[in-house]
Amino acid sequence: MMNKSWLFSLSRWTQSLSKEAKCARAPILHLSKRSSTFKAPTRPDLKTTESETTYAKGRENPMLFCEEYIPPQVQPDWHRNKLKYRLERMDCLRRRKAFNIPEFYPGSIVAVTVADKHAPGKSIRFNGRVLYKDGFGLGCKFALRNVIDGEGIEVVYHLYGPYIQKMEVLHLEKWVDTDLRYLRDADPSYCTIDPDMQPKALPPTSVELELFRERVKLNKSPRWQFQYQKHWPPPYNADFQSHFLEDELIESERFSAMESWRKYDICRHYDVTEMKEEIVAEMKANKSRIEKADSTLKQETS
Repeated sequence: MMNKSWLFSLSRWTQSLSKEAKCARAPILHLSKRSSTFKAPTRPDLKTTESETTYAKGRENPMLFCEEYIPPQVQPDWHRNKLKYRLERMDCLRRRKAFNIPEFYPGSIVAVTVADKHAPGKSIRFNGRVLYKDGFGLGCKFALRNVIDGEGIEVVYHLYGPYIQKMEVLHLEKWVDTDLRYLRDADPSYCTIDPDMQPKALPPTSVELELFRERVKLNKSPRWQFQYQKHWPPPYNADFQSHFLEDELIESERFSAMESWRKYDICRHYDVTEMKEEIVAEMKANKSRIEKADSTLKQETS
């Protein structure tokens, strides 16, 4: 009797276990069917990362390569101070990460706001056309020219100067010539900029900029600031031939032909194609170093 009762209780216990297992599996199967029909929506990423930003030909990522990153030509090569060049490029990158330096070229119209303790609002704003932009590293500088009340005013700024509070490109333009100082002898309308000029929409970085190829007629003057007719190569955007007689043009062509040997001078050809790849790789490494140093500094301060 005890064996039968024990077997009966064991059978009832196994039946109750099977019922509990079925009840436990039922909602799991039901949930799996519901979860299979649901698809989570993809979250849009509105922030454009630096790797996704494309740059057209002639327009470079300023964090990786700029004209001021190229050191001056020094012969022989072992006279170069390569450590100084690397440290200056590192400082330029640190400045660019802390302050927005927009893209502009000689011929563009730029507005610069600098700190001035003598100004009413402790700052002063000046806009004008960029005449030139040259120099290496932290010594890079550019000049703005604006004609106000018939008087030409030029201000030279250091691109990485700490006194610059804001830089704004009002009109992005790129001329064939990189030195536009001959605009001092041209019609003042080219450099007459409204102080209240509103900025124009900038083209995206993926669009290639069209070069300004119009000829600027220089004023008839008994004495120019520079003898453009004797310069080699002659400026492309400057039209000065109309101020000379035929004999004078023949003489200027003969003089420029005498100076044409410069295009065959190997020492004057500064090939920076290989240097550009090295600079881009160096700036990428510098960027990662700066980000790592900033993260460790935040951890230490927090």
